Amino acid sequence: MDKYLKKLKPSMMKYLYSHYDKEDAENRWRKTVELDEKWIREEGDIGGSKNMFSKDLLLCYATCAFYEAVDRNYLSEDFTALVNEVMKTPFALMNKLDMNKLEKRKGVMKIAYRYFSNYKKKADKYRGNKWGNTCKLEINPEKKETGFAFTLYSCPLYEFAKKHGYTDFFPNLCAIDHMMAKALHAKLIRHSRLSAGDDCCSYWFVGDRSQNALKNTDSK
Repeated sequence: MDKYLKKLKPSMMKYLYSHYDKEDAENRWRKTVELDEKWIREEGDIGGSKNMFSKDLLLCYATCAFYEAVDRNYLSEDFTALVNEVMKTPFALMNKLDMNKLEKRKGVMKIAYRYFSNYKKKADKYRGNKWGNTCKLEINPEKKETGFAFTLYSCPLYEFAKKHGYTDFFPNLCAIDHMMAKALHAKLIRHSRLSAGDDCCSYWFVGDRSQNALKNTDSK
C-alpha cells in the first residue's frame, strides 16, 4: 500500500464503518487500495520523493480512489473533516509559524524563493522524462513585493482529474491550499485557477492580518 494512502487509512476506515456494514466497508476499502495502486502504476508518480509535488499527486490518487469506492457519494464537509483529522499534527506545527511576521523578514523570504527557484530548475530539466508531466511554474511572475508568490501553468493533478472524470471532486483538493494557509496565519490570494477554467493557478501567500489579505476577499 502506498504510504500516503496508509496515512489516510484510519480516517477513511472510520468513515466507511460509520456508513456501511463491516463486509461492505472492507470491500470498499479494497477497491480504494486497488484503484490507488492501479493509478500509481499506470499514471506514474512524477519523480517520487525527488519531486516535492509528487506527494500532492499521490494524495489525489488516494482521495479520488476513495471517492470512487464510496460511489462518489462523499460530501465536501466529509473531505474537510478527513483532512483536518489527518493533518491535525502538521497543522498544529504550522500554526506555530506566523506569515504576518515571516513576510516582513526579507531574509526568510529570499530563502523561500531560492528554494522554489532551485525546484523550478529541476522541474524544467526533468519535465517530459523522469518527472513526466510535473507542474510548469514561474516564481513570482508579477513581482509581488510582499509575501510569497508563484504561478502554475500546468497541474498533473488536474490533468488526472479531467482524464478520469473527477473534476467535480477536484475543488476539494484545491481547498487544501487554503486550509494550509490558514494554519500558517496566512491568506492565499488566488484569482485564477486551472480547475475553474483559467489558464493558470496563481498563488500569493500573505499574512492574514495584512492589508493585502483584507483587500482581496474573492480568492478561488
